[in-house]
Amino acid sequence: MHRIFAFVALASAAFGVWVLVGAPLEPDVMGRGTGAGWLGSYSGWSAGLLMGLVLAWFATIDWKSFPERLSAWLRLQRRRLALLLFGGACASVLLLF
Repeated sequence: MHRIFAFVALASAAFGVWVLVGAPLEPDVMGRGTGAGWLGSYSGWSAGLLMGLVLAWFATIDWKSFPERLSAWLRLQRRRLALLLFGGACASVLLLF
């Protein structure tokens, strides 16, 4: 259920950004444009909101132990990385011929 709630939260956030940044709903009457392009009138507000959310997320990361956790994760993923490199080499040989 946790993954479903996370997906719904991300989908609703994406929809909110789409509504805020999307083009205005009123038609262009007599060719007078707003000059906003693909950004709507709330683009500055939505960019500030997203920047605040990203900064709040960065504040929750324990940056002191980040290099240790990253190196431990890379050590765990060493076999997967080796298989990925081997598969890439095989695919490049197949694509060459």
